[in-house]
Amino acid sequence: MLETKLRGRYRIVRDLGKGGFSETYLAEDMDLPGNPHCVVKLLKPIFTDSESLEIAARLFEREAQVLYRLGNHDQIPRLLAHFEEDQQFYLVQEYISGTLLSKELTKGQKWSQNEAVSFLKDLLQILEFVHQEQVIHRDVKPANLIRRASDNKIALIDFGAVKEITAVMETSQGITIIGTPGYTPVEQRDGNPKFNSDIYAVGMTCIQGLTGVNPDTLQKKPEVIWNKQGINPQLAAIIDKMVCRDHRRRYQSVSEVLQALSKLNQPTLLQSLWSNKKAAISASIVGILIIGMSVMPTTQKILQQFASIPHLMFTENNYSFYKNSNYAIKIKYPHNWLKNEVEDKTTGEIARFSSPAQTDSETSAEVILEIQPLKQPIILEEYTNLKVNEIIQFFPQAKIHESNSITLPSTPNLAAHEVVYSGKDNNLSIKRRALWTIKDNTAYIITYSTQESEYDKYLNIAQTMIDSFDFL
Repeated sequence: MLETKLRGRYRIVRDLGKGGFSETYLAEDMDLPGNPHCVVKLLKPIFTDSESLEIAARLFEREAQVLYRLGNHDQIPRLLAHFEEDQQFYLVQEYISGTLLSKELTKGQKWSQNEAVSFLKDLLQILEFVHQEQVIHRDVKPANLIRRASDNKIALIDFGAVKEITAVMETSQGITIIGTPGYTPVEQRDGNPKFNSDIYAVGMTCIQGLTGVNPDTLQKKPEVIWNKQGINPQLAAIIDKMVCRDHRRRYQSVSEVLQALSKLNQPTLLQSLWSNKKAAISASIVGILIIGMSVMPTTQKILQQFASIPHLMFTENNYSFYKNSNYAIKIKYPHNWLKNEVEDKTTGEIARFSSPAQTDSETSAEVILEIQPLKQPIILEEYTNLKVNEIIQFFPQAKIHESNSITLPSTPNLAAHEVVYSGKDNNLSIKRRALWTIKDNTAYIITYSTQESEYDKYLNIAQTMIDSFDFL
């Protein structure tokens, strides 16, 4: 192909890469002054029958029109031309001078947190435009991101729309799986991409930038495990929500992520209390997801309420004990619940217990255990006021249902407080119970959270777990 002149205008000067049924070249536009560079993508069908070629031609035209629309954004290469020659399809796109992020993120090289936030805002603003055009990229990764030489901004290339064309050449099946291991969420791998599948890919790319680790090598149990050491906990919480395994628990739109990022530098009232200042920042957002949830009527009332539901009545033999010798605490949890020992020193979360989901549409109920060392002494009443204020300020559509002083059965001489509240999380109606107590200048928080419609179903189990909390 080198030195070939397509349509008598585009002279191929260099090979940029090859895939299974596509080739990419750097070319010169001989019709324009100065012969500016452009990128030529060649899509080569493997079939020759007229019916298949006709289908490919229609798809090629459709996807080309999508690329023309997307090129209206300054940080997406414009589609300059598309044509067919000798039963092969060509796309001519604007050439963007710069450095691929895949080269920038060499092994071990890391971004600063400011660089990571700048990257997120830059790329998410592009995706906001893309999603408004009802397009899912489906292959966001460093190799498809260019840091533009002219202004250091990110440019997004190689849309899934182009891959749709080659998919017809590769398979006769109706589902096209596009994406790259490590950056592709589970629903996309299953052939059902969502708009927030792109958000997952952006989050994984940001994790790579912050840690220098290829996402494909990170453990998932089931959530992504990555090194948050030294990372602003509020930023870490945003990224964690971007890369949730369950797309229903992820941010549902790019605008939601951008809104969360805009609050990064807003201080919270608890910042002066936590001995780990970074953990204090996370209280504003992570604390709402984890710190705030766990109140209940008396055990007797709950048992009366649920006595008629046999499958919710667990006996002693149905529970195991989780013990943590580092913090000298223990709590019971059902045998069939998933236990995830987190021990995240930045957020304070040490363990999370999740119910088995009964249906695909049901989100697991969770009981979460947190420990937060306090920087200075504070009475329970003051601590409670701060918690409640944060719930109201940061949890969308928050409504406080109950707020009561209580004691735990295992520690009757230690005062505690419980709050029941509801609100929205990822467009889901969520109801939560939060219980906290303070001992030896350390806050202990137990959380029960689930969809509002499932709240009563797991309340008895959550109550049993909370009542079992004790110090070793």
